[in-house]
Order: sequence, then structure tokens, then C-alpha cells
Amino acid sequence: MKKLKRSKFGILGLAYDTTASLGWPGARYAPSEIRNSMKWIFNRVKNNELFDTESNRIIDMSKLIIEDFGDVYISRYDHEKSIAEIKMQIDKLFQQGFTPILLGGDHSVTWPGIISLYENTTGNMGIIQMDAHLDLVEDSYVQGKFSGSSEIRRAIEKERISGSNVVQVGIRGYNYAEHYHFIKDNDILVINPDAFYNRDIKQVAREVLEKAGNGTEHIYLTVDIDVLDSAFAPGSGANEPGGINPYQLYAFIKELAPYVDAIDIVEVNPLTDYRNMTSTVAAKLVFDFIAANYYALED
Repeated sequence: MKKLKRSKFGILGLAYDTTASLGWPGARYAPSEIRNSMKWIFNRVKNNELFDTESNRIIDMSKLIIEDFGDVYISRYDHEKSIAEIKMQIDKLFQQGFTPILLGGDHSVTWPGIISLYENTTGNMGIIQMDAHLDLVEDSYVQGKFSGSSEIRRAIEKERISGSNVVQVGIRGYNYAEHYHFIKDNDILVINPDAFYNRDIKQVAREVLEKAGNGTEHIYLTVDIDVLDSAFAPGSGANEPGGINPYQLYAFIKELAPYVDAIDIVEVNPLTDYRNMTSTVAAKLVFDFIAANYYALED
């Protein structure tokens, strides 16, 4: 796969958590808290320069356009209408040439992100999902068909999205047996956290990109913050022990960033967080995504 050369990023808040009926509600407050944490990084930009201490490089911010479009106005009383309103605003980012950086929100907001990329592009599309959970629920009496537990299932139903181009990273714990068969039948690749502890992260990233990018023209990346172990992300919608650590997440995202067309960061929950730890993780993730794209542009 070729690295995409992007310098124009649009941040959009998706302050919506109506489908968080099986986890902790509160993710609607995440976009504002993530932005507050991002201020610590923006404050270090002087004369359009930012020092990336981990790469030992200077980022020339004058070569980047980073525009914050605020939060989507959402009706909330009608879930499918709310999803359509979110998609409409994401559409505008693509149409104006921005690479979307979407701040959720519960995981249901990934569906309008996926369908927006799908409808604003042509060709086949891959999906990389970082998550503790599979999100392959067919339907739910409590959550319906378009919840934060169903977005990957809905995506695979689209004509130009094949399960053979879907990778689920960080999955752990126990789930429905039906999902085991669905994964096998649709050739989905599931990578558990032990891969990050026993293998080279760059090697894992290459495997993921090869799978998601095989015969596709575009890739959507969704990051559920509960891909992290609960110790590192106390503010999440549904904690699951045994996840990866922040270093592994950042290193992995830096490898993926130059190849994906859009990213969302979801399920950050300020109401269950401790001293904004989880929002701070998400804020750095935004800058790591931008920095990795900047280096791809420069190199």
C-alpha cells in the first residue's frame, strides 16, 4: 500500500451516547474533555513549531491545516435521525478535502463515519477496529440494529465492504458463540492483545494493513478506547481487563495513520474517568495520528 499524503485535518465532535444502554453513559461529554487535554499540546506550539520528543523531530505546523468544526448538532430524540445528522456533517469534511478525526461519543457514531467514507468514495473499503469487543450484534431489543454493538456487522452488509478486509484488534474476554461462526464465515481477522506482547508491533501493523488493504482503495480506522487495559483507561464505556497499554496503542496507530482515510476515537467517558487520564490518552492519540501523516508527507 502507498502512504497517503495528507496535510488537512478536520476535527469533529460527535457528542452522542444514546445507545450506551449496556455500558456506562457519559461519552457525550468526551469531545470537550479531549479538546481540553489537547490544549496542553497546542500550548507548546511556538513559532509554528512543535517538538516531537519521541521521534526527536520538529513538526512544522505551518505545513498543516488542523481545523476544529465543533460538535455536531444532534436531535437525540430519534436515533436514526441523529445518525443521519452526524453523517451529514462528516460528509462535509470529505467534500472539503479534510481527513476526518472524529471524537465520539459511543461506538454507534462509527456507523455514520463508515457510511460517509463509503458514500463519498468509490471502490472497495477496509475497516480496522481497535476494541475489546466484537460489535457484531445482529439486532437487540434494547439497542436495535444501529447501536454501538452492531456497527461492524452493519458495515459488512455493504456491497463494497467484505469481511475479508475487516480486522478486529485487541479483542478479548468472552462472547456469543454465534459470533465465532460469523467471524469464520466472513473471513474476519481477529488479533488478540497477546500479539502486542509477544510480537513486534510493526509486524502486527503490516499484517493488519495487508488484510484491510488487500484489494481495497480506502480504509476506515475506529478506536474504541477500551482496547486499552482498564488500568490505563478508567474512563470508558465498558471496561474489559487484559488489554494493551498506551505505548502499544500509540506505536500501532503511528504505523497505520498514513494509510487510513478517517479515524474515530470513541467510548471515552469523562464521568467514569480519573483526573482526565483517558481523555489525555485520546488527545495524544489525535496528535500521533497527525504527526505520523506529517512525517509521511515530509519523507
